[in-house]
Amino acid sequence: MFGFILYIIRISLLPLSSTKKELMARILLLQKENTILKRSLEVKRKRPRFILRDRLFYSVLSRIADKARYHFTLVKPETVLKWIRRFTKGYWRFPQKKKKRGRPETPYDIKQLVLKMKNENICWGNGKIQGELEKLGIRLDKRTIAGIIEYFRRKGKVKKGLTWSKFIKSHLSSLYGMDFFTLDTILGKRFYVFFIIYLQTRQIVRYAVTTNPTRQLVRHQLIEFTWCFEGKRIYLVHDSSGEFCNINYDDFGIEGIKISANAPNMNAFAERFIGSVRREAFDWFILFNEGQIRNILVEYVGYYNEKRPHQGIAQKVPKGYTPQKQGNIITYPILSGLHHHYERFAA
Repeated sequence: MFGFILYIIRISLLPLSSTKKELMARILLLQKENTILKRSLEVKRKRPRFILRDRLFYSVLSRIADKARYHFTLVKPETVLKWIRRFTKGYWRFPQKKKKRGRPETPYDIKQLVLKMKNENICWGNGKIQGELEKLGIRLDKRTIAGIIEYFRRKGKVKKGLTWSKFIKSHLSSLYGMDFFTLDTILGKRFYVFFIIYLQTRQIVRYAVTTNPTRQLVRHQLIEFTWCFEGKRIYLVHDSSGEFCNINYDDFGIEGIKISANAPNMNAFAERFIGSVRREAFDWFILFNEGQIRNILVEYVGYYNEKRPHQGIAQKVPKGYTPQKQGNIITYPILSGLHHHYERFAA
């Protein structure tokens, strides 16, 4: 590009007649316009687009060869004169730093900190966040904090309320889940197994087998269950089945948490136990009667609570287990050898 311009300047300095200079300028103009048109066709533009070097070329050419401007076909001479005035104005203008009006913008990392505080503490208002920031040596006006939160809220980054997973984590030490699952014998008789699971340790704390699941059965199990928790607030997650509804849980010192309809994942720990007891026990047996079901359930729950490591709690055992490092390894069969328990025996 700049080779073109230098070539134009050389033409102006050569001792040539004005006719020859004009002819050479027209040749350069045709070459340049051909280049512009080819570039426009490559990007499929209907109108040619002039970039900075094109404008500079036209400006220099019109200054050196006065009559060349009358041969412009892609641009009007008035437009070229406007470009020349713009270049001249920009050349003589001294660079100045634009002063930003108003208060300085809040740094990005502080905005992210405000967002983090709001999402981690749903019930906090702007004043509470302001106080926490001042503890960290950061001073922000409450209106500034409100503007930051509103900005992130429009982007969908502010949590609307307490999520279910956060509720589970914040109440894990006092949260239990209960449910029923069914078992069918080879003779076509159906049994219902009731159980209560402690979510923090995955321990099965209550279970019962019945052919007639009723609210009375659930109430009786809750009475047995709450005897061990006097003075402690318990949260019990359950579904909306008839056996669990219309029970006044406050009478037992329990707060009942009913999950949404068709949302078994909200009681995922109980659903996981149902899957485990089926896959690891009942699916391997032909069931005949209630006595057999009870025997399998008693043995499996004992194994589940006292000997079986759980991946969900970092391979720990619900009731606790102390690792043994010395002694001979002894194997104990569980459920007629379907599973085995290994431990060391000190000689």
